Amino acid sequence: MIKTIIFDIGNVLAEYNWKAYLDTFPYPAETKKLLADVLFLSPEWNEFDRGALSHEQLVEMFVQKAPEYEQELKEVLKDVGGCIHQFPYAISWIKSLKEAGFHVYVLSNYGEYMYEHTQKELSFLEFTDGGILSYREKLIKPEPMIYKTLLERYQIHPEEAVFLDDSLPNVEAAKALGIHGIHFTSYEKAVAELETLGVVTG
Repeated sequence: MIKTIIFDIGNVLAEYNWKAYLDTFPYPAETKKLLADVLFLSPEWNEFDRGALSHEQLVEMFVQKAPEYEQELKEVLKDVGGCIHQFPYAISWIKSLKEAGFHVYVLSNYGEYMYEHTQKELSFLEFTDGGILSYREKLIKPEPMIYKTLLERYQIHPEEAVFLDDSLPNVEAAKALGIHGIHFTSYEKAVAELETLGVVTG
């Protein structure tokens, strides 16, 4: 019997669209591609989410990789919180699950600088029972320890929990620990899949 719902944040409860954010800058296509590769698609970004790098360190590392684009890199990183926009259904979905008697948590790879600059877009967090953001634990998905930390901290039985994430590897990592998993592709599909697990709201 499912008692606990665990949500990823990016592209589940809030849109994480760095491509659209990059398109707000008047850079040539080739510059945007380079910025995407150097920034959002780089391994350093994962370490930023882990909390292993400060914002200042991240900027310095990126500038070292592409010094000729220092100005553009700094411009993009300054307001990088513009990548995140809360989905309209986020709060009502969490509320409906809570009202139906389920516990609700978040488990997300999230950098500190990003967190500090997206408070308005994360207002749904106040309606959850808690959760884990990667930078606070120095762990990231799909590392098993981040899931284990959540389970232990909130005394969650894995067989009574379901985890929703837009990343299939992250879902598979949860399943390996006995947690039910749903690969999130849309709100409507996720609601239907939850219902097959007995997660029904009013």
